[in-house]
Amino acid sequence: MTTKTRNIIAGILLSALLTATTVTARAQVGYQVTKGTEAGVAAVIAGVSVGVGLGVYFAVRHNHSLTGCAVSGANGLQLQNQGDQQIYALVGDTAGITSGERIRVSGKREKTSDGVPRQFLVEKLNKTYGSCTVASGAR
Repeated sequence: MTTKTRNIIAGILLSALLTATTVTARAQVGYQVTKGTEAGVAAVIAGVSVGVGLGVYFAVRHNHSLTGCAVSGANGLQLQNQGDQQIYALVGDTAGITSGERIRVSGKREKTSDGVPRQFLVEKLNKTYGSCTVASGAR
């Protein structure tokens, strides 16, 4: 989900919340709460809660995919990410990936420690875009 989409969803949720809370309070003498009113209030509270929960989920969730050029490296396949130009060693389900192809893979970025190159745990090959040329920074 892109940042633009997250901002739109957050704006819609904020507008809905502000609209629901802008009713002016008025004192009413002898007003009785009916079962229908209680159900309506409960439904609104549940709807707002679900909306806020989904908004937070989509705002916090990260996109776990990389797109770039796959190349053969010293320790196996590597991917030069077209977004940040970082090079990741591909591990996991790399059976359908061939060197020299521009691809999109989904999975998880592995934690790196000193001396260990960045790794990306491939869970799925999403798309193959065709052949590519690697910039001179890839090793």
